[in-house]
Amino acid sequence: MHKEFDMAEPLSALTVDDDQHMRVFLRTLLKLAGVDKVWEASTGPEGLEAFFQHKPTITLLDLSMPGRTGLEILALIKKTNPGAVVIVCTSVNEHNIVLECERLGATGFLLKTRKKEDLLAALKEFLKKASKA
Repeated sequence: MHKEFDMAEPLSALTVDDDQHMRVFLRTLLKLAGVDKVWEASTGPEGLEAFFQHKPTITLLDLSMPGRTGLEILALIKKTNPGAVVIVCTSVNEHNIVLECERLGATGFLLKTRKKEDLLAALKEFLKKASKA
C-alpha cells in the first residue's frame, strides 16, 4: 500500500541532475509523495542508461548538465518511448525553454526555486497522472 496511491505496481522515479544535493532533495520529496524506488543519475548519458534499464514511472530531468543536455536526453527518451512521463526540473525560467520542452514532449515543468511544499504538491499531481497513463 502506498502513502498516496493504491496501485498494483509500485511507483518508481529517476532523477537526473548533476547536483548531488538536488538529487537528495528530490529523492526525499519523491519518497514523501509515495514513490517506492528512486534511482539517480548525475549526467545525461547515465540518466538515459538508467531510464532504459529501470523504466521508471516518472523521470525528473535537469536541463543544465555537463555533456549531453537535458533537452537532448528528453528528445532521446521521447523518441524511443513517447509515453514516458518526463518532468523537466530546472532553475531556468525562460519562456522559450519551456516551449522547447513542450515541443520535445515533456510531461511537465518544475522550477527548482519553488517552495518545498509547492514542489511536493506538483510531484503528487504528476504521479497521479502517471499512474493513470
